[in-house]
Amino acid sequence: MPQHLSPHRRKFLQTLAAAPLLGALPAAHAQSAKQAEGVLANIAKATFIAEGSGKRALYIFFDPNCPFCHALYKKLRAFVGKDGVQFRWIPLGMLTASSLPKAAAILQAPDPLKAFHKNENDYDFAANGQPGGSIEPAETISPKVRDELAANLALYNSQKLFGVPVVVWRKADGRADMMIGVPSDAQIQIMLKEVR
Repeated sequence: MPQHLSPHRRKFLQTLAAAPLLGALPAAHAQSAKQAEGVLANIAKATFIAEGSGKRALYIFFDPNCPFCHALYKKLRAFVGKDGVQFRWIPLGMLTASSLPKAAAILQAPDPLKAFHKNENDYDFAANGQPGGSIEPAETISPKVRDELAANLALYNSQKLFGVPVVVWRKADGRADMMIGVPSDAQIQIMLKEVR
């Protein structure tokens, strides 16, 4: 803060600077609920890898090279196949040059879930020495998978989302919600309890 300002003016500017922070949580939550609703309204356009069974679904946008997505993957291991919740992993190829061909390799595999598990379980142990997911990037991408990945990215971009992972779900009361980044253990429990 410039020293030449009067104490009154300095206090006024400090209050203005803090004002957005004071209201950030409700405003941010309202915006994220609107974004989540936009995603869920168009979720049929997404191609995902289903993990677990059940009608209750958490949709997770991820990049195969994302360390935060990998951290979320590890946190969710204990909940796979429990309480009727299915994790629906939506691949994106946006972080690095190898992200798109790795996402394609997962979707083009004979068993995409198995390929996804390999990518995550051996994270940072790729044969080619590249950091990130361990699956070998696809040398060619089929038109079908290229279109699927483009549709996933278009859905992600349509709501001006940023960062990965992004978890989106519909609550039991019908409202949509989302979280960006790696949730805490307590937040994971809340998501699993809320999702319908």
